[in-house]
Amino acid sequence: MIKYILRRIIQSIPIFFGITLLSYLLLWLAPGSVIERLYFAPNIKAETRAKLAAQLGIDDPFHIQYLRWLAGDDWLRWDSDGDGVADRALEWLAPLDEDGDGIPEPPGKNYGILRGDFGNSFIKKQPVMDIILANLPATLELGIATLLTSLAIGIPVGVLSAVTRGRLFDNLGRVMAVIFDAIPNFWLLYILIWVFGSELKLIPIGGRCTPNLYGVCPSLFQRLEYLLAPTIVFAAGFVALFSRYVRTSTLEVLGEDYIRTALAKGLSPRAVNFRHAMRNAMIPVATLLGPIITNIWSGAIIIETVSALPGVGRIAYTSAIQQDHPVVMGIVIMASVGTILGFLLSDILYVLIDPRIRLE
Repeated sequence: MIKYILRRIIQSIPIFFGITLLSYLLLWLAPGSVIERLYFAPNIKAETRAKLAAQLGIDDPFHIQYLRWLAGDDWLRWDSDGDGVADRALEWLAPLDEDGDGIPEPPGKNYGILRGDFGNSFIKKQPVMDIILANLPATLELGIATLLTSLAIGIPVGVLSAVTRGRLFDNLGRVMAVIFDAIPNFWLLYILIWVFGSELKLIPIGGRCTPNLYGVCPSLFQRLEYLLAPTIVFAAGFVALFSRYVRTSTLEVLGEDYIRTALAKGLSPRAVNFRHAMRNAMIPVATLLGPIITNIWSGAIIIETVSALPGVGRIAYTSAIQQDHPVVMGIVIMASVGTILGFLLSDILYVLIDPRIRLE
């Protein structure tokens, strides 16, 4: 198991660098510029625009910007005359005079993501990691609540649908699964907010909490009403997905010989269905957990934006609109690492659920 995990981690290294390269390339090719959004000056002079772009480091060629973001550039510059100012660099590196004032600057504080520095936000002028960590708790609350709700509802519904195949519960479950899988979650969230928030005043319209006198949110159990609507809407599609997979897998397991043997020995149908059949039917669920983690990250962008939840997804949306590239790339890195670990978790769960599977 340990050798397999190490091998998978090593194999994920080129995948990780490929994700960073493609993501940064897409941002670099995106039209527009952060300068107009940062200074609210669409008619800014060309000289001023060039100087601001040099200060942000966005006027350099793609390979220079990518390398600076990935590993920094201090290791490619040196002080040749010992005056404390970097005055030499490799020929293909960005010019040392980045602000165009005729004075070469020493390397900045951005040492690249490989050394744990995600840089500073163009818009907020704050470290990217501080921005992400400040908004991460809201996303984790929503993601964990969504995943637990999906598993707690989707798995039993799938098993019961298989046990009652062709009857009312099975037919109703399949119809509801198709409906909730087809309805856009942002539209459903708007409906819940309008009906239960605006009209009936049963849930808050948006946000994460009502801060106390010190500006701090109370504990999670004291503000569950804020998490209720986003969790229900977010989990609806996953419940439909889990229930359909579990139903199909359970139907295959119920036809196995050991199930008929267990029933012939006198075990109750409930014990057979939920103790013997459900465990083997859970193998497809393990295959879904990796993609589900990715879907939670991506789906949180829509849910958090609609419900005004101050999470990483909402920050990703606003940063993409504002072309705040350091923040967007920081979130992409976290999402890619989470996806890689999610698929690794799926493989590990194979062995835990079915001892017959070997990873070596």
